Amino acid sequence: MCSVIIKSEPFLKIRSLRIWLLVLSVSGALLACRTADLLSNAWTPRVAQNDPAASAPQDATATLRAPTHTRPTRVPTQTPTEFIPTEAPPPTEIPATEAPPPTDTRRPAPTKKPLPTEPPTPTGPTATPAPTRCPQQYCVVYRGCQPDAGNTMVEGIVYNNGVPENGVAVRVAKAQGAYPMVDDFISGTDSINPGQPDPNNPGRYILQIVAGAPREGNWWIFVVDRANGTKQISEAKLIHTNDDPNNPANCQHAFVDFVR
Repeated sequence: MCSVIIKSEPFLKIRSLRIWLLVLSVSGALLACRTADLLSNAWTPRVAQNDPAASAPQDATATLRAPTHTRPTRVPTQTPTEFIPTEAPPPTEIPATEAPPPTDTRRPAPTKKPLPTEPPTPTGPTATPAPTRCPQQYCVVYRGCQPDAGNTMVEGIVYNNGVPENGVAVRVAKAQGAYPMVDDFISGTDSINPGQPDPNNPGRYILQIVAGAPREGNWWIFVVDRANGTKQISEAKLIHTNDDPNNPANCQHAFVDFVR
């Protein structure tokens, strides 16, 4: 048995070799067929599965359809309208109107400037007082009263035989012989510097009742024997003043002289 097995080993090797050669031959044939199919499919165009025209059998006698060409639609071109210029109408001539002849205009005659009016003198009326007979030593000469928006006052001159007399005390009071409302004024002295002589206004006195404003009231004016004296030696003059300086009939600035 052992010799039989040993003799059959070369036979088995040859058989197995033939089988492998057969397998390789079959495999090579299959591979060649597959390669040929792939090459043929690469050169043949694919047909869509859903295309009925491709799947239908082709008739050899079928006539080929001529390709249809779609003509492009032409866009209508706009014909330019011809513009005919119209001539402008000729300008209308405006008839020339003759200017009216110049009229002689008379120039107004120059008006004369009014001459400046001199302000009234503070002494008021300049009538020369005439000596009067009276029981007192000095008699009253009333020269009038005028409006004054800036003061309420009485002024005048004391005369002795027609000559201005200095050093006479004149008073203003609420009643005859009463105490003075303002300081007694000595005639012939300065109104700004009391007690100082005023050579430019001899015999003159000024009694300023209210400075800077008009005031309504009754004021008695008379002469006393001396400054701050108690003896009246003249007639007394009652002066009524008003608080409205705009009325020319009212009185704020009175003028009273004393004569002996």
